[in-house]
Amino acid sequence: MKAKLNHLKLSENSIERFIPISKQDIITDLLANAQWIPEQRQQFADFCNLVTALYHYKFHNYLENLKNYYRPFNPDTDTIACQYSVEEQQQRYNQFIKEIHQLLNHANYEPLSVNDINQAMTADSYYGVKVSVDWDDFAEIIIYYRDFSTLVKLKRTWSSLFLRTNQSEITIYKKLFLLLKFKTMPERIREWVAINGNHLEKQAQKRIRQARQAWPTNMNEEHIFIKLFKDIPLSDLEMLFPNQQVRFKLFDKIKLGVTGGGGTIAGIISVISKAGLIFTSPITFIAAFLGFIGIIFRQIMGFFNQRTRYMMKLSQNLYFLNLDNNLGVINYLVDMAEEEECKEAVLAYYFLYIHADKNYTKEKLDQAIENYLHHQYGVVVNFEIEDGLRKLRQEGLLNEVEGILTVVDLPQACLLLDKKWDDCFVPTQPMQIL
Repeated sequence: MKAKLNHLKLSENSIERFIPISKQDIITDLLANAQWIPEQRQQFADFCNLVTALYHYKFHNYLENLKNYYRPFNPDTDTIACQYSVEEQQQRYNQFIKEIHQLLNHANYEPLSVNDINQAMTADSYYGVKVSVDWDDFAEIIIYYRDFSTLVKLKRTWSSLFLRTNQSEITIYKKLFLLLKFKTMPERIREWVAINGNHLEKQAQKRIRQARQAWPTNMNEEHIFIKLFKDIPLSDLEMLFPNQQVRFKLFDKIKLGVTGGGGTIAGIISVISKAGLIFTSPITFIAAFLGFIGIIFRQIMGFFNQRTRYMMKLSQNLYFLNLDNNLGVINYLVDMAEEEECKEAVLAYYFLYIHADKNYTKEKLDQAIENYLHHQYGVVVNFEIEDGLRKLRQEGLLNEVEGILTVVDLPQACLLLDKKWDDCFVPTQPMQIL
């Protein structure tokens, strides 16, 4: 598992970059500042409208590019697919994966750390469903999250003989992004044979074919599957994978073993005790034997009923926790990225404009915005100061002299943004998307 997820970076800061306040609420509150004179307030409202419109257009183009890259790998497409050479297909795949990482970063999602994923593999399931996943099935696994909370769960364990409750903290990811691509059949066979020997190639083919027999008939091994979930406990990360297999917990194994074993032993003793009646009273012996068969059947049904309960609980959880799939996830993320980018640009400009006398450096500006968000909304945010300043710099709104940051005044800022908006529709004018 560790070897396959080394591309995931460890989170450097536990404080979220995501600003959990809507763009419109932030703009409304900034406009309500008593320091504005009426003319300035209207100019700032115009500034916010221009920023919103400009970034909406930029992200629309970004979305079109992403859809184009994703088209050959989209499992839900209903258009005729173009034919690409192996090199072109790989190039589009590499570009799409690169753009997805960039998009998730713009939407202020964080990559799930290797430590968190390894912890999820050994943690007790929050929903009580234990599953296993064949990680070797995947050529690509990308997992990101945005915003998390910690839930304290009380439970009784065998270590205390179920006499007292113990507290355990469970990490809940409010948004969880998952991208998967399966390895092709030849790739899996080559790997299996390399580990187990060339003489077992037919066995490898049979084993892998059986593992994938539940796949939809129209599924292509080149497909990239994208999922977005909400409120996912870290301990139940495995239940999100399509190749998971339900496993019985130790308690269920013991319970089934005790009840099943006890019933079976009792049935065997009953049959043996009546074996002498096979000639003198065959009906009594047959009744005992049929009773034994009934016990065996009941134990088998108990096994399958417990597995069915597991599967039902698993499907019910996923039904309510699944937010979107494939292309819908890309649309959702682009919308969220656009929202985050606008919030960062508006907040950075507002503080540099309204507090121009404070001679903000990058560090002081970052702290001032974080303090405002905490005081105004009660949230602790790791504000993306570099992103906010980058956007102001790209639009020609930022000046920096010996580390002191300033912005152009509102009338000029509106003129510059209006010119940027007009340039979006000039065919010969190249546009920097992000």
